[in-house]
Amino acid sequence: MRTFIVLIPVDNSITDPRKACEMIENMKYNKEGSIQYTTNDILTKIMFELGIDNPHNIEVEPITDFMDRFNDEQLNADDYFISYVYG
Repeated sequence: MRTFIVLIPVDNSITDPRKACEMIENMKYNKEGSIQYTTNDILTKIMFELGIDNPHNIEVEPITDFMDRFNDEQLNADDYFISYVYG
């Protein structure tokens, strides 16, 4: 099972993005066998959990990719509420 970081913009495209992050925090999505979820699979699950049909610029990425972007200063953390899920 991998850890995915979920970035929800603070631009109010989603009503109460902080609450949305808290709602999905620590969610575990299991798949049968050795097949792993892709970032698109996880985004689809998150959209279902939040009851939305449009991704509203939500970003999902494996934690290693997130760490690289953040450490390389390619990401402005002020623009997002951040959560994590497992899949």
